[in-house]
Amino acid sequence: MQGVNMCPECGVPEYITSEHLWQESGFIVQKRDQRHILTFIENDNLNALFLGVEDILGTSIERIILATRRRTGRAYMDRIIPKQVKELVQRRELELPPMVTTFFSIGSVLGYGRFELVDYRYQQDDDDYFVIRVEKPYSMLLGSVDPAAAVEALIGAEMGFTYEEISPEVYDIRVFKEEHEEEYKGRLMMKHYQSGGGDVALRSCSTCGGPHALSYYDWDLERGLINNKFNGRRMVFFAPSVLDAVFGELERELGESIPDIVIEAQRRFARNFYNPADVVDEDRFRTALALRGMGNLRRLSIDRGGLDLLLGNAVMHLLVVGLFQGFYEIAHGVESTVEWSISESGDLEVQVSPSRL
Repeated sequence: MQGVNMCPECGVPEYITSEHLWQESGFIVQKRDQRHILTFIENDNLNALFLGVEDILGTSIERIILATRRRTGRAYMDRIIPKQVKELVQRRELELPPMVTTFFSIGSVLGYGRFELVDYRYQQDDDDYFVIRVEKPYSMLLGSVDPAAAVEALIGAEMGFTYEEISPEVYDIRVFKEEHEEEYKGRLMMKHYQSGGGDVALRSCSTCGGPHALSYYDWDLERGLINNKFNGRRMVFFAPSVLDAVFGELERELGESIPDIVIEAQRRFARNFYNPADVVDEDRFRTALALRGMGNLRRLSIDRGGLDLLLGNAVMHLLVVGLFQGFYEIAHGVESTVEWSISESGDLEVQVSPSRL
């Protein structure tokens, strides 16, 4: 992809390591605003998690997912796009197609698929529209709203969208002026993670300074894909605040059982997706969690008698609970029960026990 420089040593796009910082806390933060954090997560996890929660609940959660993803996507792009650029666009003193293409390239670098501006009208009235083609979106549900969020940030207006599949894994998304539902205005609050410090020490690339372990992933920028070089699993950079807001709203609407449902959906995903070779030792789990921006692993023991975990600065803690319950069951081939707690400072403790010895 033109305009995207790659590190000659580790092969990672310079955008990834110049715009983001892997902290000793176990967070991945946006350098321009370190209150905004990201995770680097298996793409299949997101899709399976949403479907799993819907399956257990017996109802769709699509409207909440779309509203939260649009908000966080716009917030991310608002930080990336310089204020003066937005002002030039909104005064129609700057051509839109090159700007839109540049920002869509960010989505490709983050693993969201390939985006192309097919058609548009921008006269700053209610008839404005944008048609964006996306190939191999990381999630049709999330990938359909990302272009709308990017356009919102660029032109400063609320947008709606529709999408149509025109060929396998290729969609045309039509973005148009539309006010957002009043239902969620003032709600869907984004969680702000506070770092409690840490001692994570990831080996760095000597050229770009990013984590050396990112060299184990292949960036196919033409198709907007990030894949693990060893097992082929697709990865994506994703804002955990989306999941936090979705599950917080579900809990507000449906009650206190939502955390248990999320943990169970994640446990089922882990049991079906991973295999015993993925259950590694404490040091490798510590590196894997820190590389993903999910926290600072301070203690982990796994044996047939159970699992005990302490994760500092835990990110998406419900997913972590279900994930490690699943890892325990994979390693020992038994059903289990789980107990967990998280402190105000973000220390997550998890104990998994076999249902029967």
